[in-house]
Amino acid sequence: MYSIFQDTVADMTWIEIEEALEKGAVVLSPTGVIEQQGPHLPTGVDIYESHYICRNIKQRLQEENIPIIISPPYYFGVNHITSAFPGSFTSRKETIQSVLFDMWESLFRWGAKHIFVIDVHGDKLHGDALYSAVRKTRDSLDIDVRLVISNLLADQLRISKDQEEFLIFDIDFSFGSFQPPPNYPDFHAGAQGTARFLKYFPHLVRQEKINELTPRLFSAEDLKGWQVGAESARTVTPYGYVGDPQGYLPYLTKNKMDFISGFIEFASRELLHYLKR
Repeated sequence: MYSIFQDTVADMTWIEIEEALEKGAVVLSPTGVIEQQGPHLPTGVDIYESHYICRNIKQRLQEENIPIIISPPYYFGVNHITSAFPGSFTSRKETIQSVLFDMWESLFRWGAKHIFVIDVHGDKLHGDALYSAVRKTRDSLDIDVRLVISNLLADQLRISKDQEEFLIFDIDFSFGSFQPPPNYPDFHAGAQGTARFLKYFPHLVRQEKINELTPRLFSAEDLKGWQVGAESARTVTPYGYVGDPQGYLPYLTKNKMDFISGFIEFASRELLHYLKR
């Protein structure tokens, strides 16, 4: 059966954890949220994807003789935008900061030296909460903890590569075969998100619902309403998705590099470079 704890320390004994950290094991920390993702996808989309990315990065780094452990997934983050929908749990910034600090402080006491945080949730307030947790941990403990993000997101947020709270990986669009994104807003349970879950977690998709979902194509005013969040976001998209879930087929091609496979590929490259320098 599928388990969100697969390949994490929750499936290890304490002795195995201790031995791994004595060998200098690097920690991957998957974080995210439980959040509505339309009528056809489960609320655990973000944390399932973060956990999947961590498991595959772990495999890539172990092939290079770098010991890795994965912390238990943390999934009670901020859902400011979708907070008006049932299924979108949201936590206070202070709660997230405290819980993550406590978890990372435990790993520090056990001997961890590096913690890399993997998160795919796009809510800005959630990102602010993660950053505050990383900053508090770095200020309080002698440990290297960083948020792993792409250069595209870093450029958007004006984050430079010398900021110690981040490990920024470059996306190489000449590598592999990328499927260009749709020419309309498609960032929440739309064509790309539906395709990813059909590819990686098909048993969790309510496929019979997809054909009932007409495209929800945002105007500039719709996007402003979405960004306000809560009831405003639910008003502009009552069924909780942005884009065209039925348009998933072009993004389901197995030999195309998608968001998840691209994250695994390029984050693994940057982690190897960082840890071996």
